[in-house]
Amino acid sequence: MLSTQDNDRLTKVGPGTECGAWLRSFWFPIAISDLWDGPQAQLQLPDLMKYDDRVGTPTEFGEQFGTFKGDPLKVRVLGEDLVLYRDLSGVLGLVGISCPHRSSSLEYGRPREHGLACPYHGWTFNETGRCLAMPGEPPTSGFKDKMTHLAYPVEERGGLIWAYLGEGKPPQIPPIDVFAAEDGIRIVENFCIWPAHWLQVVENSVDQVHTGILHGEGSSRADVWSQIPDVDWDEDADGIQTIQIRGDYGRTNYLHFPTIILLNQPWPGGKFNWPRYSAIIRTPVDDFHTLFFHVTYVPPVNGKLPDLPEGMELEAADQVQTLFIQDYRAIVTQGAPVDRSIERLGTTDRGVIMLRKKVERGIEAVKQGKDPEGVIRNLPDGHIISSSDKVTDGLMSPAAAE
Repeated sequence: MLSTQDNDRLTKVGPGTECGAWLRSFWFPIAISDLWDGPQAQLQLPDLMKYDDRVGTPTEFGEQFGTFKGDPLKVRVLGEDLVLYRDLSGVLGLVGISCPHRSSSLEYGRPREHGLACPYHGWTFNETGRCLAMPGEPPTSGFKDKMTHLAYPVEERGGLIWAYLGEGKPPQIPPIDVFAAEDGIRIVENFCIWPAHWLQVVENSVDQVHTGILHGEGSSRADVWSQIPDVDWDEDADGIQTIQIRGDYGRTNYLHFPTIILLNQPWPGGKFNWPRYSAIIRTPVDDFHTLFFHVTYVPPVNGKLPDLPEGMELEAADQVQTLFIQDYRAIVTQGAPVDRSIERLGTTDRGVIMLRKKVERGIEAVKQGKDPEGVIRNLPDGHIISSSDKVTDGLMSPAAAE
């Protein structure tokens, strides 16, 4: 149970909030890149993922949130309304939505060779927020050289566009193989936007007792998943590993702070042993919504890629559809954000408590001017964090694929 004050401290994400300042220490994906030319998939859930008319489907929200096609795109991240654009020279920019001149929306801006021009009076800003042009001002005024606009760094990695809304020098995007390895097969999926707060979504990742109950029915491996697992948790500097044991079957997942859950994705029916990893990345939109991206990665084994059996597909979207619907209903119905002053936690909620304490430590670190746990700065170029070191599944392994 948390007091209302403590709950607000852990859940408010906008500018000037304590949790928002902590979250701004990290990179978050905000869209699938318009330059991504690899496999791409979307869940097709036009009617099922609705609750009280709050739509969360990729078919209805996905074209507006999380899918960038090159034209200026309005995005909301950590409670800030911004515009993502690519100028005519190919440079990405992320700027405040309102032009500082007369507040017209740059969502309708016009990409130039360098920067984005406001459609109203042509004030043009580049990716750093520098003003490049003021067509209506006298050439000798010098006004444009004094004008800057809100702008944040963006980078492309693994088919996604990532944004950093913090202060100072950005850290590294975690070089996890799922979206950083240059070999293998990668499938990028825009799952959807949920009318749920980021913390209640991430708490679900360390609450693995629910898998034997909520997901026990309807799973392709109900013989395994219908058992309530014995669960334990192991914390390190970058996140929390959750260990599940069901008889002689063991499985681990890993929450890389603050919102990336790494999973081993068994193939349908457990009939194919080739490793397949996935990262579900949850981007806090505001205090009431969370944007989901799912990247699936099939690595090579001994330099070879798999020959899939008939009926098998690389992407996991259809396979996890049932699980996603179940999670969606369980999480969204809690409210956004959850009133944690009325909850009652038991012994199986130790992972949730561990997560909240880790967030608390991160908030305090930022208040003291320090990097919080999970921030990566000094890994050498080319270093890759291997999913196989973080997640396991007794139904599949790299060795079994050899």
